[in-house]
Amino acid sequence: MIAVVFDLELVKRFKKGQLSEIVEIGACKVDLQSKTITDQFQVYICPKSGYVSKSTRKFINMEKEDIEKAVPFQTGIELFSTWLGEDYFLCSWGKDDRVHLINECVRNRMNLDWFKNYNDIQQQIGKILTANTSNQLGLKNALNLAGIEHLGKAHKGIDDAMNTARLLLKFADRLQLNTNNLSENAIVQLKKKRNLSDRKQNGNKQKQRKFTGRHNHGTT
Repeated sequence: MIAVVFDLELVKRFKKGQLSEIVEIGACKVDLQSKTITDQFQVYICPKSGYVSKSTRKFINMEKEDIEKAVPFQTGIELFSTWLGEDYFLCSWGKDDRVHLINECVRNRMNLDWFKNYNDIQQQIGKILTANTSNQLGLKNALNLAGIEHLGKAHKGIDDAMNTARLLLKFADRLQLNTNNLSENAIVQLKKKRNLSDRKQNGNKQKQRKFTGRHNHGTT
């Protein structure tokens, strides 16, 4: 079975309650037997607003031609899940990307059957590289401690995925990759949490409109 290392980049948020939308998925396939990177995947995703802010583009090193190639979230996930194949461990550096990916799929009512055998390799590699397990080890620091040169650009999904894969390859013999599934119960709980959050946000918007209406009425 192969390991698929993925990394997400998100739009920069400017206000409380703004959605953490995914704007790039970068990933690569690792053959655990030959210990080689065999394939890579990258897709840019257009936010629902249809606009990627300049600050986000600068932060994730997104070029003009990348904007033109960006696809809707649903299309991006369909491309990614098809590229994954059948048998794989799905790995990321830290659990945040797992949460963002699942949440946005739930929000868009998308199938999550393909999300399986997830492993957070940050935790395992962090314990190998440092005795201090109380803090999460950043990717750049992990590469430095492992004696691996950082390649590409930081905060670019495909480059971060490739660098994470190089860490996985270095410590592959010492990692335990587990098989697992995202249960229906977990998805239901995420949907309930998402619906509660949506109702809260809608309630706040209604309160804001009422306040603005009263304010405008009082100044006319």
